[in-house]
Parts: sequence; structure tokens; C-alpha cells
Amino acid sequence: MLTIVVLGGLGLVLVVAAFIVTEVLAGLRRDELPTGTEEKTAGRVVRVRGPVRGQLDSGAPAVYTEVIVEYYTRRGEGPYEVARKFPAGSRITYAKGDRVIVAYDVRNPRRARLAGRVSHWPTMGPYSAAPAA
Repeated sequence: MLTIVVLGGLGLVLVVAAFIVTEVLAGLRRDELPTGTEEKTAGRVVRVRGPVRGQLDSGAPAVYTEVIVEYYTRRGEGPYEVARKFPAGSRITYAKGDRVIVAYDVRNPRRARLAGRVSHWPTMGPYSAAPAA
């Protein structure tokens, strides 16, 4: 009789431990992003400065145009700003109000980069929780 109680108690402990392990693993998988730690969202050009005489990110002296973009994360955090310097002779041109794709790192410190221009994204910032009627 004592053997049955001990084995039943041990079995119950193993079942509870198995449920805890599966919950932890499910939570880890839920937090992982399919692309790693980078997400993309829409941003809007808020300032264009240039041509400016100064240094590029590599430290080389140059004449460049600086584009500053404001964006919100997909979780509603922000606004954040990201800047990119383009050489003055570059064919890439941005104007204030242009929509762009911003790729950002979800970890802190948040690093972002411009990933291109877009015109088909209807909203900026986080997705609405309620579907449109």
C-alpha cells in the first residue's frame, strides 16, 4: 500500500514538472521572432538636412544629405528617431513626409536603420487591436 502511494506521488510530481517545462518552452518560442531580433515598421521622414559638409559614419570627410525618420515600434513604443547620411551625389532622394520602412532591433539599446521607401502601408505605429467594422 505504501508503495502505491509513493509511486502515485512521484508520478504526480513528474506530471506537474512536465507541465511546467512545456509552459516555459512555449513561452520561449512565443517570444522568439521568426527573423531573429529584428522587426520592420513604417516611419515618416520628419527632416531632411543637406547638403552638409561633415563626416560620414565611417569618419571620412564628405558632403552628405541627412534624412531623419520618426517611427513607432509594432508594440506601440515610441516615437523613436533614426538618421541616415547619404552622399550628396546620391540618386536616393527623400522629402519631408515620405513613408519609409524602418528595420529595428527589439532589444535595448534600440538600433534602427532605413530599409527602403514604401507607399502602400495604410497606418503608422502599432496595429489596431479591434478590427475595422
